[in-house]
Amino acid sequence: MPTTKKPLKVRQIERMKEKEYSKTYLQRKQERQEEPNNYPLTRLILIKDFFRTPDLYKAIGFFFSIQIIIAVIAAGVNHPKYAGALNLLAIILGIVIVTLSIRTINRRQRLDPTRRKFKLSRVLFITTVMLIALFLVTYFYSLIGITMSAQPNQMSLNLLFTIYPVAMVFTVLFVSPIIEELVFRELLPFATGPSYLSFVIASLIFIALHAPYGIMGWTSYGILAAGFLYARLKDNNVYTAIAVHMIWNALALIV
Repeated sequence: MPTTKKPLKVRQIERMKEKEYSKTYLQRKQERQEEPNNYPLTRLILIKDFFRTPDLYKAIGFFFSIQIIIAVIAAGVNHPKYAGALNLLAIILGIVIVTLSIRTINRRQRLDPTRRKFKLSRVLFITTVMLIALFLVTYFYSLIGITMSAQPNQMSLNLLFTIYPVAMVFTVLFVSPIIEELVFRELLPFATGPSYLSFVIASLIFIALHAPYGIMGWTSYGILAAGFLYARLKDNNVYTAIAVHMIWNALALIV
């Protein structure tokens, strides 16, 4: 007995229902609805839990790795005979640390479905806004007689740039942005459980550790920290903040 063919409209409705309740469709629908930076304002955590979290010790380890690399480069000033070997050692250490950092970032981002894809247009927009903000602040301070004082941290780095440009360019353009963004925009905020407050506190620590001098120094580093943090939170993607940080450091070297 021949089966009667269902009307076209009925078949369309059945296909729609089948598509609506398929696992792939529901997963994609859920991903579209998830917010990339859906963190609570604050989060309570016990002090003992804070000191037990691996993220805290990873952050400390990665941060001090930058200091070790710079110290190895600086050792060449006091030991010029070994400067070449020390610079090579610093570059090798930098490659190893960057590799470990990228593996850590990729592992963490794969576990979070709310991480959005990297967009160069967003990176350029954020960098441009930061430049405009810094220009306006500098202009405003100049009107009231406040000028940018020489930053002690930057002065020591400039000296090393003059003597060992290759190792320092590699460190400042690649090693530092990757590690600092991993530490201050990922590991430290997550050490207490991610919240907007933990991200802000971590960025304040970032500013303080750069030892800014004078109101202009604090304001400049504040703009930097705010820009990097916004880049990190906008897409919930550490690589967006790293790209902004790299471009900013490159512009600072050129200027």
